Amino acid sequence: MSPKLVNKEEKERKLAQTALGLFAQRGFAATNVIQIAEVAGVGKGTIYEYFENKADIFVAAIREWMNQFETYIVNYLEGFDSPIEKLKAFATANMDCVDPIDPGNARLFLEFIQQSILEDGVLYKHHYLLKEIHSGQSRMVIDILLAGISKGLFRPGIASDAEKIACNLLAYIDGISLHAILSHGSFKIEEQIDMYLADLLKSILTESELEKYVGTSNSRG
Repeated sequence: MSPKLVNKEEKERKLAQTALGLFAQRGFAATNVIQIAEVAGVGKGTIYEYFENKADIFVAAIREWMNQFETYIVNYLEGFDSPIEKLKAFATANMDCVDPIDPGNARLFLEFIQQSILEDGVLYKHHYLLKEIHSGQSRMVIDILLAGISKGLFRPGIASDAEKIACNLLAYIDGISLHAILSHGSFKIEEQIDMYLADLLKSILTESELEKYVGTSNSRG
């Protein structure tokens, strides 16, 4: 019988997924290569066939996390046709992925921030990865905004500011999520997101759509 061929890329991904689970439970500092190997059901030496060190594993795990994150958002948005609803859905999907009440997601989110902004952080020098993560999500928002313009829902003038609007939305979601984690869920993050989106929509909707939106909001209130 011929030896079973191993898909190196798939094996590396599975190891990264295993490590991701441990980093979510214990954090980067409290997780070691031996633990990752034990949970993955392989020897420590096997880990080093795919990764140089724990930092290398962490980078791969975060990349896997962000791929899962992006896939979840894309799939979630498929259930909405209107750019207005898609914009709201985008914020909701992001909030779900960085749920302050979920200890695993909260820890990963905080680890991601810490390892990105500190000079000795694992991700500090991986600017390409951070840019890749932000550009992917920003592109989604920009596409929603441009679709809204083409359908006559959003003002044509916002096209030139679409990238800035996307940047502000993502920054708000990151900021309010971090605030929710640090305050131990002392406020309802959904209400804060809704308030921000209401103000955003009022600033980008066409006059006719704004009248409809305000009328609908008033009837709900």
